[in-house]
Amino acid sequence: MANAKKYILTGVILGSIAAVSAGLIALTNLISKDKIRQNELNKINAGIKEIFGDEASVRSSKDLEGHQYTVLLYEIENDKKEFLGYAFKSDGSNMYGKISLISGFDGVSHNFMSLYMVTNEQTYASTLVENYISPLNKEERQLEDVNCGATYGAKLVRDMVNEASEVAKELWK
Repeated sequence: MANAKKYILTGVILGSIAAVSAGLIALTNLISKDKIRQNELNKINAGIKEIFGDEASVRSSKDLEGHQYTVLLYEIENDKKEFLGYAFKSDGSNMYGKISLISGFDGVSHNFMSLYMVTNEQTYASTLVENYISPLNKEERQLEDVNCGATYGAKLVRDMVNEASEVAKELWK
């Protein structure tokens, strides 16, 4: 009988600890989820300005479905409300981590302009940025040239940009 009380008391204590912990996690999520979302929107807007220039802003956005990586479409305009092009948000992951990026396409020539990393959780994140993303944005590297020391990350980025390019081509038809 004494052992039964001990086991019941241990179960009640552990259950109480679990319930309090779950409550604290839920409270933390409730407090921080809006701030996390706002930080992501700020990064997206910063990326759009970096790709299209400081005068760029989002005219409209649209969720995209049916694509492996491309999840959002942004129509970009300048201060004069002139169409500048499209930006696409793409999300992807591989065995080395997650990547979220914005790729920009010019509204006149319909060509890929550059990209901006929103999230880079790759194991070799700095190698990917230094040896692939930065040279790609400076037009010192071709999109298809993925041998950079972080080849799997570069292949993921290449595939994400290529898919966004295909979606852009469909919009201009």
